[in-house]
Formats: sequence, C-alpha cells, structure tokens
Amino acid sequence: MLKVKGVKIISIPPDREGNPVYDIVCAFKLLFKKRESNSPGSATYTRTVRSKLRSIFGSEAVGEVFTYFCLHGATTAWVLQSELDMPEANVYRALKRLRAMGVVVPALKVSKSKRSKGGPRPIVWALGDATPNEVVESLRLHYQMRESRRETGK
Repeated sequence: MLKVKGVKIISIPPDREGNPVYDIVCAFKLLFKKRESNSPGSATYTRTVRSKLRSIFGSEAVGEVFTYFCLHGATTAWVLQSELDMPEANVYRALKRLRAMGVVVPALKVSKSKRSKGGPRPIVWALGDATPNEVVESLRLHYQMRESRRETGK
C-alpha cells in the first residue's frame, strides 16, 4: 500500500487489473474498514451492508461468510462454523458458492502428520489477495479452537 501526502492508495497487482471479482472484494473490504472506524452508528451501518450482501448473494449465509473473509482474509470451514455459529452444511454451501464465483480459493491444504490417526485435513480458504500471515493465522486459530473443544469435552 502506498501513501501519498498521508492518504493511503491501494495498488492493484498487475494480474488482478480488470478483474471485477477482485474489484468487488476490495470495495467491500474498504466498506468494512470504514465500519470499524465508524463506531457511533456501526450497528446500523453493519445491518445495511449485510442487507446489501444478502441481496447480492441471494443468501444470508453466503453474505456472512463473505463478511468474515473481508475482515480476516482467510479461514477454515471449522472456524467459520464456530465463529458464525452456522451449521456445517451452510458453511460448505457458502464456500462452494464463493469458490464458484471466484471470490475464495483453497490457499493451503494441511498434509498428514506422522503422529496423526487420520480424519479429514483442514483446508484454509482465502480471498485472492490474502497475505501469507492471514493464512498462517487462520490455521493457528483452527488448531487453537479444535484444541479448546477437546479440552471442554464437546
């Protein structure tokens, strides 16, 4: 990100120029950043943006998942399920829809460790412009939440 006379300028990587999906994602990220700094009317602002997303995607679940991606950049299905208190089927349906639209991509599939007993491996899903730090942080949060679930016995 560049700064010109104190104003932040978002630079679009050359391979993303003219990509309407990338432009839309950037626009919504800016809206959500504005929401974070707009504390007095943030609840109303959030409702308005989510209402628009529901209209765009035709689904409240897809809008919520997209919002999470705009705020965090990357995540796993398990984290979405836990953080958004959303049924597993809705999470995977939303991910499938966002992937088909070209909004999210699988950024990382965790390989089997030697001491693993099996089971599914987490996939980190990310926006096209997610940073490596966002991907790593999402995987760390995934394992942290899974561990806390085991400790509480759920």
